[in-house]
Amino acid sequence: MTLRARLSLAYGAAIALTLAVAGTVVWWQLGATLRETLDRTLATRAADVAATLENNAQVGLQETDAAHAGIFVVLFDAAGHRIDATAGAPSPLPAAAAGTSREVRVAGVPYLLRAAASNDGSIVVVAGSSLRPIEGAQATLAGLLVLVGLGASLVSLLGGWWLAGRALRPVAAMTRRAAEIGALDLDQRLPEPAVDDELGRLARTLNAMLERLEHSVRQQREFVAAASHDLRTPLAALQTELELAERPGVGPDALRQAIRDAHGDVVRLAALANALLDLSVAQPEGRALVRQPVRLAELVEALLGRTATLAQQRHVEVVHREPDAVVVLDRLRLEHAVANLLDNAITYGPAGVPVELLFDLERAPGPPGSPGWVLAVQVLDRGPGLPDAVREHLFVPFRRGPNATGPGFGLGLATAHAAVRAHHGSIGAEPREGGGTRFWFRVPVERADQPAG
Repeated sequence: MTLRARLSLAYGAAIALTLAVAGTVVWWQLGATLRETLDRTLATRAADVAATLENNAQVGLQETDAAHAGIFVVLFDAAGHRIDATAGAPSPLPAAAAGTSREVRVAGVPYLLRAAASNDGSIVVVAGSSLRPIEGAQATLAGLLVLVGLGASLVSLLGGWWLAGRALRPVAAMTRRAAEIGALDLDQRLPEPAVDDELGRLARTLNAMLERLEHSVRQQREFVAAASHDLRTPLAALQTELELAERPGVGPDALRQAIRDAHGDVVRLAALANALLDLSVAQPEGRALVRQPVRLAELVEALLGRTATLAQQRHVEVVHREPDAVVVLDRLRLEHAVANLLDNAITYGPAGVPVELLFDLERAPGPPGSPGWVLAVQVLDRGPGLPDAVREHLFVPFRRGPNATGPGFGLGLATAHAAVRAHHGSIGAEPREGGGTRFWFRVPVERADQPAG
């Protein structure tokens, strides 16, 4: 069953239930009001007859009051024996106690009785009337309410169908457009209703999701294109060099040069493969986090060893600061991240100018006594800085800045970003006061050198 049909049925059922409850209350209220009015009339009639009998000093009914059509009067003595009755009084009719009102059924006909006694108590006057007119009025009202309820329910069903169709029209439009969007049409967007309601917010949310998907797919395509470009150049050169070596009559010097060139291309291909592998491993979906206790001083020592050759070539000293603490983290990922940031700072900073590597441990935001910690890492250089246009694509694979030099592939910062994201952390870069760039990242960690809290 469609959503439109379910909404229509629910709307119609709600209207029908409301009418049924309201109709039942009206039907009951009508019966109660008519019975109360008849009871007051019977009480007045019984009292009038009792007063008339006392004034005339006679025991018996002399005449019937035509103004009280449908009402009969029966006289009983103190012992409950019937003395007299007006025309239309049913027989046998049970006696009633003075001052009481009750309903009885005689020969299948319901009656309402009201009793009154004379002052001396010797005569009990019972005034009564059939309840069939009241029951008939209630039955007529019930039939009318049923007809009105059926008509109103039918109208509500049709109205609910129309209203549901109108309310769900934007959903139908979004469904049709979503069915038309394929992998090659991610630039399309769902139509957004003009009204700022739930459907409008849903359309905007889905469009934002499509925009993120388009951006992700575009990044993947750019990544594949860039990787293909970087692979094609050394492969083409390697093919040319091997074809040259195969030519007849090639001298030993030319052959050795071809081999040297081929070796250089193979080295470049291996470096690219290793960089791609590092990026793949650093990705959150690359492999599960392998958390282990790591002393920060040992991590810094390993980082300084990895970057020592480059630092010596550039005459750059790495000034470091780290707390004497043991934290639990994925060492392989974090070491890749910091090493790439250090390589970047040493390569593009001025030769002979120190680079700073700062580690800090901070309490994670949370309630008092929370055991969580945050490892904050900063790499600061005095290089040329980052233009705004470069900063937007700083962590995109194969994107290199205008001042990029050397044999890199533009994967180092992307690898650092992936490693930090795998730790559910954040990373960024910003200009440094006095010139240069401040790279930073923050990742949640646990401390293994002290009790929690």
